[in-house]
Amino acid sequence: RDARSPETGRPPLYLEAQALTADAAMSSKMAKMMDRAGKTSIFDHGKAYYVAQTAPAEFKHICVAVEKATNSDVCGPKEKHVQTLLEVVRRGASIADVTFLVKYLNRQIVDCARWQTMLKTHVLLHRLLHNSGDEFKDQLKRMQKWVEEDRASDSRIKCMFSIRNWRDDSSVDANELSQWTRSYASYLEECVVNLDKIPRLEQLAAGSGQQSSQPTEMRGIDETALMEKLPRIQNLMRRLLECEAVNSNLTTNDAVIAGVSLLLKDSFKLYRLVNDGIIRLIDVFFTMTKLHAVKALDAYKRATQQGDDLERLFRSCNSWPSFRDTKFPHIENPPNSFMQTMEEYARTAPVEEGGGSVAAANVPVQQRAPVPGPPAPARQMPLEDLMGGFTAPAPAVQTSPPALHQPQQVSPLSNFASAGNAVMAANSLVDAFAAPAQHSSPSPAAVPQQHRPAMDPAPAAQPPPQQQQPPAAGPPSSDMFGMEKPAMAMDLNALYDAPQVQASNPFGGARGGGGDGTPPPP
Repeated sequence: RDARSPETGRPPLYLEAQALTADAAMSSKMAKMMDRAGKTSIFDHGKAYYVAQTAPAEFKHICVAVEKATNSDVCGPKEKHVQTLLEVVRRGASIADVTFLVKYLNRQIVDCARWQTMLKTHVLLHRLLHNSGDEFKDQLKRMQKWVEEDRASDSRIKCMFSIRNWRDDSSVDANELSQWTRSYASYLEECVVNLDKIPRLEQLAAGSGQQSSQPTEMRGIDETALMEKLPRIQNLMRRLLECEAVNSNLTTNDAVIAGVSLLLKDSFKLYRLVNDGIIRLIDVFFTMTKLHAVKALDAYKRATQQGDDLERLFRSCNSWPSFRDTKFPHIENPPNSFMQTMEEYARTAPVEEGGGSVAAANVPVQQRAPVPGPPAPARQMPLEDLMGGFTAPAPAVQTSPPALHQPQQVSPLSNFASAGNAVMAANSLVDAFAAPAQHSSPSPAAVPQQHRPAMDPAPAAQPPPQQQQPPAAGPPSSDMFGMEKPAMAMDLNALYDAPQVQASNPFGGARGGGGDGTPPPP
């Protein structure tokens, strides 16, 4: 039957609405089918075409590359679009292009609702961060400071480096992937915060080549810079460890695998920085003041725990189908006995100037003597990586104040960097830190009788003799005022047997008795 209206020649409005709904449903099904086949959906093609027509002419290539690199395909950003954007952020690039790219990435995050686009945008940002010039890094640092100021007033803000309250509730898997994306974004924010405060990761070599075996700048920095940079590197390592994928929904996702590949490269570089920082920390630990010693001990404990977590991350990634053929390094932490020695030194370390210790606080660090201790049996010390099999013992605990005139001895832990003459002659760490044995204080049994304290409860101007004997008749002795007085002996038994003389009571009666003068009862 013909449903057209005889007046207008068109179908009724309710039929048009049903037709539009059916068309949208069919288009959605077709898009899902194309996504399963690994092809770009027609909506992503349409969005890229729309952006190409409406974007400014001078920034058209930037907009199209960002849209195509962060489409809804479940895979990593395509390399040809990434290379287009790397050319934009190269060293010496145009400030206008870099500023427009940062603003466009920020708008992409603000308008994003699906987890695919959000995750791929952060993967793209990670690639650009480690392969860009200083112009792009400066713009990111400026953006991060603005976001931090705005987030202080409104924690629900959604923009670059601030997606803590964002999530995709379209499905259970999307919600889980949103959580992993938030952890990934926190790691990237920490990277931007510490760009100028720690060594640049892009300048370090990752792998097992000749460049990766060379020590980093953490081996040669001073104590103050070490205590400032090492905690920041450990915080960045903690953010990286929070991005561990734990189930098959994450381990089989191509977009997550693209992000984890970049994280693993960073983990190798961060491990080298932490490792060299801990070696330098142990080298200067036994000359630190109490404040720095406590902080260094906390950093050493964190490095030990993070070494175990990083080893677990490597084992987990080695079970993925994508990383099954990858050879990850084996991490072995130092023994607990060395940590106990560090804890004992931290308790007895000298305080800073103005603290409780006067003699040790005023002595310069270069003139402090090494920690003395009894010699221990010599053991062979493997000169290996600190996190890869370090089993050397630590110096003994200081039991007495060190002599200020002794020269500073060579630290045995310099074996990790270059073997010194004194350390090469030693067989273990304890031999290198060995010092002349300190004489212990004499025991009470060895103290002569005349130097022991008096046990007589009665006060006396001079210490009592060794044995109490009744004084013999002889010349009179003098008192404290120079007046002579006869020597007399006191018989305690006769004193107790003598009758008690009752004194008068000002309130009436004898002392100790009642008010009527009656003596007290026996």
